[in-house]
Amino acid sequence: MTGSLVILMALGVAVGAGLGSLGKRHPESSRPGAGWKRGAVYGAAAGLLLHLVWGGGGSGSVNQSTEHVQRISESQFEVEVLQATNPVVVDFYAPWCGPCKRLSPMLDRLAAPLTPQVKFVKVNVDEAAALARRFDIQGIPTLLFFQTGRVVDRMVGLPAETELKARLEAFAKARVPEQSASAP
Repeated sequence: MTGSLVILMALGVAVGAGLGSLGKRHPESSRPGAGWKRGAVYGAAAGLLLHLVWGGGGSGSVNQSTEHVQRISESQFEVEVLQATNPVVVDFYAPWCGPCKRLSPMLDRLAAPLTPQVKFVKVNVDEAAALARRFDIQGIPTLLFFQTGRVVDRMVGLPAETELKARLEAFAKARVPEQSASAP
């Protein structure tokens, strides 16, 4: 069991037992202490549910590079994203974010066939707060789609896999025309 699961379940047991002992007894519950015991069981179940909802049940670490999505720091952003010649998808995430943990393996899987045309990177908003402010990241996960250093699209929240696949494929096919070096 992971540490967060143990903590959430223990907290659930304590709160549930406390609330159960304060509650009114049901007529069918004649045994002493049945209220706190029932509360403890429900509290443990609530702790487990919170652990799963927050993404604690996911495998792997969202805070690591994957096979097709490179984790970058704030100092690498200029070169890896803004100066990139190919289109770039940036996943703004946090390691404690449950939906981010679910998006990470999905994005890695969907990025595999597109990596020749599109670069995929991810940025931890806890470590790159200035970038999060600069690009107005209001919720996570947020995917920003960059072409020639400019944001051309954005997705906020955890999308359905089919929706994300369609959006990524359309992005890989679309090209913003390069601006000519000689201006009139």
